[in-house]
Amino acid sequence: MEGKFRSQKGGGCRSKLRRVVFAFAALAAACGLVSCTSPGGSYGPGAGSFDTVIVDAGHGGYDRGARACSGSPEKALTLDTAHRLADVLRRSGVRVIETRPGDFFVTLGRRTAISNAEGRAVFVSVHYNWTTRAGAHGIEIYYQSLRSRRLAANILRETMCVYRTNNRGIKNRGFYVLRNNRRPAVLCELGFVSSPSDNGNIQSASVRQRLAEKIAAGILAEKAGRQP
Repeated sequence: MEGKFRSQKGGGCRSKLRRVVFAFAALAAACGLVSCTSPGGSYGPGAGSFDTVIVDAGHGGYDRGARACSGSPEKALTLDTAHRLADVLRRSGVRVIETRPGDFFVTLGRRTAISNAEGRAVFVSVHYNWTTRAGAHGIEIYYQSLRSRRLAANILRETMCVYRTNNRGIKNRGFYVLRNNRRPAVLCELGFVSSPSDNGNIQSASVRQRLAEKIAAGILAEKAGRQP
């Protein structure tokens, strides 16, 4: 997300205050100052608490997303990765809804509406990153609500073994598709298309297949209630 304009970002004092509150809550949870468990004793969605995954391919249509230093633009890479992820999950017996099954534009409101219409679901948005900062590379996963934090951590743990790059961690942010989602939701930035090293991997169909498989593994780990 570094250096890359996202319409998911919100403005205004209330948005800034929410980000501060969530950031403090996440820090407190990480330090053991507050409990992240629900009254039922599970952290995040918990074992068996969702049966549907909303797979969201970032950008699309006239919104090309980030321009790669070579090869396909972000919108094509996210769509391909999302299709692969959906296929892996379906083969694993998981119900999947794709918000953008083709190369067309879908509003952020429509993406979250699809997710919010499902009662037992998690939302996973697929993106690739871009920046003007030389040398920036790596994978990072965003979440907002604390119940989404473990899902983010499980996906990050799995995807970091796909190709050699920097672990940029999980980050609490109030992007539109996260803050307006009533379901556990994460946004995955799977590498920088502005980085020759990351982009060289991302442009490979076999690497995108492995990323899809590992995102699916993280989702299934969350469904099983496993700690990252």
